[in-house]
Amino acid sequence: MIFITMIAVTGEYLINIIERRVNQTIGLRRNLPTAELLIKPLLYATNEEIADFILSIPFFDERLKNFILGFLTEQTIIISQSWEIAFIVRSQRWAESDEWLHNDFRLSMSTLDNHPYNNPDFLTLPY
Repeated sequence: MIFITMIAVTGEYLINIIERRVNQTIGLRRNLPTAELLIKPLLYATNEEIADFILSIPFFDERLKNFILGFLTEQTIIISQSWEIAFIVRSQRWAESDEWLHNDFRLSMSTLDNHPYNNPDFLTLPY
């Protein structure tokens, strides 16, 4: 018998995951000089930067983005561990992408290959 662990999470929980990923690269996005990045190794993204990240990520569908931002009536969702891992991986991939880091959302070949409309593997709400 296989048991799948499921947990209830809020949009705030998912935002915390995103913040940890974005905080790792926010200095590069802000185009800070290398010396300043060495002096301030840990920078924190603003609420506006987090919202921009969520709205721009091509790996999440609109309903998922709306849930994270609190625009849906649902306050919690039930997720599996595999869904959470997929969420973390996609958040990390976008936080490290040239499109995000350089504020350049022109559709590069890598973005086209991973765009939701071309990739059935993009993340949706789990139900």
